[in-house]
Amino acid sequence: MSFDPNKKVKLLFACLDWRLHPQIENYFIKNGINCDLCVTAGSVKDLNDPQTQAFFIKQIEISKKLHHCQGVILTAHLDCGAYGGSAAFNDPQSEIDAAKSELEKAAAIAAKNFPELSVEKYIVGLKKEGTDWEIVPQKI
Repeated sequence: MSFDPNKKVKLLFACLDWRLHPQIENYFIKNGINCDLCVTAGSVKDLNDPQTQAFFIKQIEISKKLHHCQGVILTAHLDCGAYGGSAAFNDPQSEIDAAKSELEKAAAIAAKNFPELSVEKYIVGLKKEGTDWEIVPQKI
């Protein structure tokens, strides 16, 4: 088992979108958090779906057991293809509101099942810099 009592570990739920990686992991590492990763299309989308929720609950259980994770980091990024991208929303604010709603639902599920764990929520914007993408995380 790879548990290190000196490492602060949280389970990071992130979308599989290539524009996010490895920047999103590095963002938390720079802030002193080592992340177990649960990377799926839409990040928290399937955590909120009763038909697929058990898989995501199991990932938290495994992170707790193997690495004594101390919390869950939930992310939702803008222009997420699993939700239809930015084009699926009337305007930027409605996209942000939808992401916040998804994060709130996911946070309630995580807190209900794991009240001992901290839960953080981030909306992640994407900014193109030349040919590269940068992330713009905002904690909510």
